[in-house]
Amino acid sequence: MPRKLRLEYAGAIYHVISRGNYRKDLFAGDESGAAFERALFETVERCGWELLAYVIMSNHYHLAVRTPEANLVTGMKWLQSTFATRFNRFTGARGQVFQGRYKSLVVGDDQSLMGLMDYIHLNPVRAKMKRIENLEEYQLSSYAQFWQRKTGCVGLSREATLSYFGLPKSKLGLRKYRERLKLTEEADPKKQAQLLKRYCRGWFLGSASAKRELAKRVAEVNPLVGSEGANQQSLNEERWEQIVQAGMSRSGKVDSDLADEHKGAAWKVEIAKRLRRETTAGNGWIAERLAMGHRNHVSLLVNRG
Repeated sequence: MPRKLRLEYAGAIYHVISRGNYRKDLFAGDESGAAFERALFETVERCGWELLAYVIMSNHYHLAVRTPEANLVTGMKWLQSTFATRFNRFTGARGQVFQGRYKSLVVGDDQSLMGLMDYIHLNPVRAKMKRIENLEEYQLSSYAQFWQRKTGCVGLSREATLSYFGLPKSKLGLRKYRERLKLTEEADPKKQAQLLKRYCRGWFLGSASAKRELAKRVAEVNPLVGSEGANQQSLNEERWEQIVQAGMSRSGKVDSDLADEHKGAAWKVEIAKRLRRETTAGNGWIAERLAMGHRNHVSLLVNRG
């Protein structure tokens, strides 16, 4: 079965995650972690990315990155292959360095992005490697970079990241951000598991309205892409739902009318015709969503003229 393509578009923001092969401590040594950080900074510069947050742990890394151009795949290919070559060269190792494909979640709104940046920066705290009070001592992180007079990466800006939180673009802003992290940090293992599920599972991070807006945007530009973890079907259904809602609004209908009115009601047929004309929605989906009975009934009504 062929691999699904990544969802890419100009201005997209992603949470990217990847682990060392067999979960080995790929970045445990200072040399390998620093080497990956250098490769990351080179990638950001080469691709014109905006690096909003990152952390490199012993066996995995997290990135929050914005791609002004639709080039996540190109950049990640260069990053991981370049680091793998360098890693194998200075360790004498051979073979695959990373565990399968990297994971990329599309971030749909600012609120989710802010939570994600907190989540990324608090990784060393959750791993009990640092306390929040001295988190800037964990060097392989954007949080540590922000405390420096100047970051080591042209695409990493303390000012840009702090602006999302409405904080001063200064050390005062960083101190206020540290106070935010103190309030955000969660020691309860169950709640930590919930955070993991929220920020690292699936393919999309954001509100339902943000997801619908993304579906609309994808439909407008019609990219030939899929999305890892969920699949293109999820985006398609968001678009189909928009057409259903628009059609019901024009007819002055609400969801309760679907079950109450006849299966072949004219307004239902009009929505079904538009779905068949403008989308790839199948008769089964249309029949269920519009309460039109059997899928064959949809076909008969739509083709009736």
